[in-house]
Amino acid sequence: MKYRKFLHALLLILNIFTLYFIIDLFSYDEIIGYVISEGKRTADPRDLAYLFFVTSLCNLYFLAFVIMERAFEIKN
Repeated sequence: MKYRKFLHALLLILNIFTLYFIIDLFSYDEIIGYVISEGKRTADPRDLAYLFFVTSLCNLYFLAFVIMERAFEIKN
């Protein structure tokens, strides 16, 4: 049981930590990458940031649901 609580806390900390980087990723207008053939490639990171943001929020929602379910579980 203590192992499960540790994993829940670790998952919570990691998701909050990734939210910081996702919000930072929203602030970039474009990312420039230089390829081997001396070309330049640009990409808009906002679509990827939205995907990461939704995924992280779903993880936090699921974790909150599991923790609340365990907290309000009726023990006979």
